[in-house]
Amino acid sequence: MLFTLEYKNLISAFFSYFTVSLASCQDRKGPVFTIEPPNRVEFSNATGTVIPCSAEGIPPPNIRWAHALDGSYISDVPGLRHVRPDGSLVFPPFRAEDQRPDVHTTDYRCLASNSVGAIGSRDVRVKGGKCNIILNYFPCLLP
Repeated sequence: MLFTLEYKNLISAFFSYFTVSLASCQDRKGPVFTIEPPNRVEFSNATGTVIPCSAEGIPPPNIRWAHALDGSYISDVPGLRHVRPDGSLVFPPFRAEDQRPDVHTTDYRCLASNSVGAIGSRDVRVKGGKCNIILNYFPCLLP
């Protein structure tokens, strides 16, 4: 009788574990883009721009931006580039003399990852140009 009781407890524990494990596998989902950034973004230093990127998954994915060329993660450049908590890459308006090719004329990629997997967006070619407010025609020159 003791053996039968231990066997039943073991089987019960196994099925409880299997059911919980199966449920947790079904509750997990790799990232999927809900908003994938465009492949090309042009803007002037007078306006700046925001490039959206968001993804969903279970657990919720982390959004990071990287240089498309080498895959290295970008860091904030005060006054020139930062990533918002919602995953958007922001280029605020800037003075023409503060334009930097490594920030304003380069390719980026949005990356979303969680414990299930990771995805990367298409490359985003960014071109931020200098604006000359004195000219009435062709006021913004993009490199």
